[in-house]
Amino acid sequence: MSKCIKIILIVIFVVYGLFAEPNSGKYVYPQEKTYKWLSVSGKWETRLDGKTSYLLETKGKYYEAGYSPLNNINSLITESAIPEYTSLTFNLEVLSAIKDPADILVVFAAKDLRQFYAFKFTGTMEKAAMVHFISSKINDTTRPPAQKWNFTVSELASKDFDLEYRKEHTVEIRVKDTKATLYVDDKKILQAEAPEALTGGRIGFSDRNALIKISDVKVYNGRKVVFEDNFAEDSIKRYKVTATRVSKEEMEKMRREKREEK
Repeated sequence: MSKCIKIILIVIFVVYGLFAEPNSGKYVYPQEKTYKWLSVSGKWETRLDGKTSYLLETKGKYYEAGYSPLNNINSLITESAIPEYTSLTFNLEVLSAIKDPADILVVFAAKDLRQFYAFKFTGTMEKAAMVHFISSKINDTTRPPAQKWNFTVSELASKDFDLEYRKEHTVEIRVKDTKATLYVDDKKILQAEAPEALTGGRIGFSDRNALIKISDVKVYNGRKVVFEDNFAEDSIKRYKVTATRVSKEEMEKMRREKREEK
């Protein structure tokens, strides 16, 4: 097998792992360890400081690759779908914003990287000043998953809301049928309706131009905890695709074969 073909197969594997709909069939990753999260983009790390453990995103800056809204900013998402849930809770601290505008997303009811709902906090370098309820949908389902810009992000509701930086906040999202309600520090902030049920799917977090800290994630179905992570150990799957050096002879052969095909 040529090195070029090996690289193509690795890329196909990565695209399948990130974009495949969770309920379309079980896929076993060739790894010994089972992870809870997939790192889509950015620099996500689990940290343990004494008895305190948390998730940290330390890149802040982003690159718009164009494959999905979550791929265009710093994101991670659960490796598998959570079949059914009624609420999601976690602690959030925005450590700093490095540029305007700064965005923080809490993703839920996600089928893949292009089909999801989210509450998005937006703001400046000083504070978040508004919260939005957004949805992302595929434009043309007949196109391949790696087709760039084949999605539309829509705002379904919004509200002015100040989220203070450098302070830990408790965040809760409750879902019931098509309704989603956001609470911050036990206060009801925004309630919105979606055109479909929101009670299952992957969950995730994203940021753009902000450094964030997340801890004590719990997902409930009623009173039962169906997913949790306190980030006391590394629970993130990171895809690493390394470049393969191609010799001049191999490169010339590939070019020659390509010319012959034409």
